[in-house]
Amino acid sequence: MPKSKPPVPGKYIDPLVDFAFKKIFGSEPNKDLLIAFLNEVFRGRKHIVDLVYNKNEHPGDLKDEGAAIFDLLCTGDKGEKFLIEVQRGRQGRFKERALFYTSRLISDQAPKGRRAEWDYDITGVYLVALLEDFVLPGDPPDKYLHNICLCNTDTGVRL
Repeated sequence: MPKSKPPVPGKYIDPLVDFAFKKIFGSEPNKDLLIAFLNEVFRGRKHIVDLVYNKNEHPGDLKDEGAAIFDLLCTGDKGEKFLIEVQRGRQGRFKERALFYTSRLISDQAPKGRRAEWDYDITGVYLVALLEDFVLPGDPPDKYLHNICLCNTDTGVRL
């Protein structure tokens, strides 16, 4: 499998570079751009009215456990979390990393020391990953948008 060549520097900013993506979509003056982008990605299945930018580093529960560092993390007006990741080039074990990151955001919702009172009332966690050179197994190579969720594999009904 040939490796992809690095992009040739051009006249315009490349939004798939971490710094550029964060500059364009991750700053308060441009929040409307991120909201519009996410609303297009969700194609009417979800409508985002407002977002709050969150810290992007989540330390581990234990001192020696590594931190998860997200490219961009926001909370929607209904409390849902939006994790946006931008990755250039082929990513090994991206599925596992995606599960780890989203699981961290789910488990962080449990109140520390009062888990019995919580009753697992989980707000939505969404991962939007902009990946270069990525194809899901079984999909045509020109497919660029994948909607993946928990579902009943027998019926396809979303949980």
